[in-house]
Amino acid sequence: MRLIRSAAMFGGFLLLLCEIRFEHRAVLVDDWRPWVPLILCGFMLVAIPVATCLWEKGGQKALLGLYLVTFCLGGIGLYFHAEGHLWQRLGELFTVWTSSLQTGAIVKANHPPLLAPAAFMGLGLIGALLDLDVKTGD
Repeated sequence: MRLIRSAAMFGGFLLLLCEIRFEHRAVLVDDWRPWVPLILCGFMLVAIPVATCLWEKGGQKALLGLYLVTFCLGGIGLYFHAEGHLWQRLGELFTVWTSSLQTGAIVKANHPPLLAPAAFMGLGLIGALLDLDVKTGD
């Protein structure tokens, strides 16, 4: 079961790496911050198999820590994507839910995608919960 969970997390980080690389393509030359999730995803693609092989020798604890770091970096990414205006951006995001389809279709997104870093947070949380589940045996 541990191998299946690790393979699923590896796949999640691989897909997220591909998506982030595409979405950050235009900003990678201007700023250092878009590189952070790319580097962490790439690191996780190495760390997950290594930690899985070294599970009993500290690999499980290392992965739990890395998943928590992933969750925290997702939170920081959410702050950066909100550009310091989280509640205002959330309001803008939810206007498409309260408007007609035609009106919602013309809403312009002039900011980074607000909830994209939440995928990072979710992947880190899922990994941590899976890791804790293995640890407790539940």
